[in-house]
Amino acid sequence: MVQVTRPSSLTPSTQTRVAPEAPARANSVKGFNAVVKGDSFSSGAPAGSQQVNALRLPIPWPGKGEADKIGWIQKAYPPAKDSTAEFMKLNQAVRAGQNVMPPEAKDCVFLAVGGLLSEAAPKQIYFDKNLDALEAQGLQVGRVPVDTDMGVEHNAAIVREAVLEASKNGKQVVLIGHSKGGLDSAAALSMYPELKEHVRALVTIQSPYGGSPMAQDLLDNPLVRYGVGGAIEALGGSIQAGEDLTYDSRKEFLAKHPMPEGIPTVSMASTTANPTSPLFAMQEYMHQRYGVKSDGLVLPQDAFIPGSKSVTLSGLDHLDSTGTTLNPFKPYQPEDLTLSLVAMALKMPKG
Repeated sequence: MVQVTRPSSLTPSTQTRVAPEAPARANSVKGFNAVVKGDSFSSGAPAGSQQVNALRLPIPWPGKGEADKIGWIQKAYPPAKDSTAEFMKLNQAVRAGQNVMPPEAKDCVFLAVGGLLSEAAPKQIYFDKNLDALEAQGLQVGRVPVDTDMGVEHNAAIVREAVLEASKNGKQVVLIGHSKGGLDSAAALSMYPELKEHVRALVTIQSPYGGSPMAQDLLDNPLVRYGVGGAIEALGGSIQAGEDLTYDSRKEFLAKHPMPEGIPTVSMASTTANPTSPLFAMQEYMHQRYGVKSDGLVLPQDAFIPGSKSVTLSGLDHLDSTGTTLNPFKPYQPEDLTLSLVAMALKMPKG
């Protein structure tokens, strides 16, 4: 059986660990003006607004920006199926202490793939609670040691090696990717067809599968591009990590490497307008410029993999779903959220 441990730092090989047995304690989006029952993607602010509140983000961004690209993927590919109601039912059961995981979960290895620059975050505060929740069910978990400041294709090769290693003894792999980690995971499945037989399901959390207006806007500005690129390269990374999140790059990549059919997939996105969020300035920027709600970095319109089950939640910023905080008032905790999303994915038949 694969020995599964979670490394304290990223290493070239995939490691996982086994925890002892323990008891378990929105309509599809069409365009950037779409509205989902229970949560509005659009805020009513005029799209193309150029001046952001000077007290929050004193940068005038000229032109219409990415208004015509937001939500493009929902029009170009078969739409995702809104399954937020199914998630809510499972999440309620998890909070009540019920075990929602199907028996086959014991035959899977659950691998977390982190987002852009997440390797700089201590493991105790990033993705830890998500993995703890799975371990509490007696399940094998691990982290894929991607270079989080490198491009999607670079990391897809690392995900491939991790999946092949974790499945050596016949276990199926469930990939759980946060933010850019979801793109790295999906890219591995798209670029390496041999992985399909080893991957039971894919769960993406707040991943800009279609791209991100923040990435496109920042890199379209020569001065910002120079500064961001220099900072990433100073850390030993590549500006390609940011490029791969733009709408233009995502369109080009998906045209070459479409997501393969037959892999159960759940895509989660969220919105919030919380003034105490560290991402509030970016939430407000997209609100005022494009008239849309976001988690601060990603829009739900861009987060859903075509044909997947989609989940849209309110009240979570881009850090809340995988971050360990002292805020007990978040509407969804990383532990409950992870169990609910994974259970949804495993209830879907493969193929």
